[in-house]
Amino acid sequence: MYRFSLGAARLAALFCVLAGVALPSLATAEYLGATATGVSREFNPAISVNALLLGRVADYVVDRAYNGVDLQEAEIQLTSIVDPYWKANLVLAIHPGHEHIDDDGHGHGGYTGDVEVAYVDGINLPRGLALRLGKDYLPFGKHAPLHTHQFPFVDAPAAVRTFLGDHTLAEVGARLGHSLPMPWYSDLDVYGVDGKSAIFAADSRNLAYGARWTNVFDLSAEATLEIGGSWLRGPLAADYLLTEEYAAEALAGDLDIWGADLTFKWISASRSRGPALTVAGEVILPRPEQGAQKPLGWYAYAQYRFARNWWFGLGAGAADRDLPAHDREQEHDPTEDEHHDHSALWRWNNVREYKANFTWTPSEFSAVRFEAARYDDQVGGLDEWLLSLQLNFTIGSHPAHLY
Repeated sequence: MYRFSLGAARLAALFCVLAGVALPSLATAEYLGATATGVSREFNPAISVNALLLGRVADYVVDRAYNGVDLQEAEIQLTSIVDPYWKANLVLAIHPGHEHIDDDGHGHGGYTGDVEVAYVDGINLPRGLALRLGKDYLPFGKHAPLHTHQFPFVDAPAAVRTFLGDHTLAEVGARLGHSLPMPWYSDLDVYGVDGKSAIFAADSRNLAYGARWTNVFDLSAEATLEIGGSWLRGPLAADYLLTEEYAAEALAGDLDIWGADLTFKWISASRSRGPALTVAGEVILPRPEQGAQKPLGWYAYAQYRFARNWWFGLGAGAADRDLPAHDREQEHDPTEDEHHDHSALWRWNNVREYKANFTWTPSEFSAVRFEAARYDDQVGGLDEWLLSLQLNFTIGSHPAHLY
């Protein structure tokens, strides 16, 4: 009996010691998000995937990109706090690659990927400064900083594609921002980047730099007005603005691009997901030092939520490269006009665009959009219709979009 009691006491004491060690460890492991493997998941980044499925048909252009069904783009986004000093964002994009023709004359497409965004933001910097280092879309105007799934229409405006690049303006460098002491919200961003995007001379060692000034005014409890101005300068790409007709006429010098934009937003404060309206417009003024006259681009659009899950959009725009006129015979078929690059609608010298769409958004994670777009060639008289049906969906924890 004595030995049994002593053994029981020793066993109880041992259990208390083990419990004293194990229970705090289990509590710590639970707090850190540990699993049975002993690996913590507490510091994993927020991960989201967005995909755009697109079906479309064109009236005249026969290129495969405008006739058929394809994956327009897929993005994988990872966002996380790095440490008390940095917050990181990484976006990997997959989109259709350029079609190539084999020896038998058959076309092959496929997909290609690239790093669209990879930057860190400084946290708790002094004097209210904001610092961003890495690769990101430049803050030029309202449309260029948007990801494809954020576009108000299926495609970017012709002015943006023509003067700021075919697939948005992304560069590697540093950006510094600061809120100005104004009675309204006023923010100034200045940046210097490597100047390697399509509109700049990739072989130049000169950097590109620019600035954006954003001002937002509260008109009422339901409405705001944003007015912005942008400027960008860098080494000019030799083929900037050029079409097939001007392929041998390389440009030279530096490129200055000026921009101004205005955005009005209204949303009903009395009804959840009630009526809402966005009206926006932007003017883009490229000024190459040599080889062009006075190019001009602009776009404007309105989006109205007329029912809980339904939006209606109207848009218009133009892109005028303003290149010197070449002599052509007046009597000819405009569909055979040599100034057209039939592989793309946006390589015309002077184009007008008109768009209308209906978008069904059952939630913030998905949208279905039907769109009709008309492109008018102002030089050769060739017009084009483009009908599109787009499915946009997101899975995972996705950061908030730009205002």
